[in-house]
Amino acid sequence: MELRAAREQSGKTQAQVAKEIGVSELSYQRYEYDKREPGVRTAIRIARALNSTVEDLFGAATPDIEKEPDGNPAK
Repeated sequence: MELRAAREQSGKTQAQVAKEIGVSELSYQRYEYDKREPGVRTAIRIARALNSTVEDLFGAATPDIEKEPDGNPAK
């Protein structure tokens, strides 16, 4: 789920989320506009503030276990 959509669905403003997670409104805007990626702890705080998960908001960062390190399919 897109960060902006999740925030709007929560009924919160950017300023409210920023205050809740302990960052400036400008910093939060940069996350929402894809100008900056939050650190792990900040991403968790954002997810909690929006009643969501890090995976839903920012995508899952799981390795592709079906491929070998050289990028070829596993045998």
